[in-house]
This record gives sequence, C-alpha cells and structure tokens, in this order.
Amino acid sequence: MTLHIKLFAVAMQKAGTSNLEIECSMPATIADIKHAVLERCPELDQVIPHCRFAVDDQFATDTTIVTEQSSLAIIPPVSGGT
Repeated sequence: MTLHIKLFAVAMQKAGTSNLEIECSMPATIADIKHAVLERCPELDQVIPHCRFAVDDQFATDTTIVTEQSSLAIIPPVSGGT
C-alpha cells in the first residue's frame, strides 16, 4: 500500500520534499512506517530518531496502528523564540 507522509522543517530539508510516498504492508504500526521511511529516504537517518509522528492529527507512538485512510506527518523538534 502506498502511504503519503507530510514532512516539516529539517525532515523536509533533508528529504528534499514536503511529501514522501512509501510502500508498506497494512495494517502497520508507526515502527513499521519508520523502517519504510528510512528504506525510501536514508537521508533521514539522523533526523527520524528525534521526530514525532502524527496520525490523523494526533501524536503517535511506535505501537500506533496506521490504516490506508490515515493522515501521516513527521514532525521534527522545533526551537526558537526569545
């Protein structure tokens, strides 16, 4: 199954795109998705360990189940402000 993942900030910069398409068997967990992301885009290997994943606009854990209808995003840590 092809999944579409939105990327933000440094994840987007490293991947060179704001949307990543990966192939993954369903049902899958976020842990499965992480593995598939790194196979598709090894440039994210230093970023993924520090990122949060979101499924349907909610932060997810490695055991969160992903379906074909899930909306996915990779959200790197952010900093800033004064």
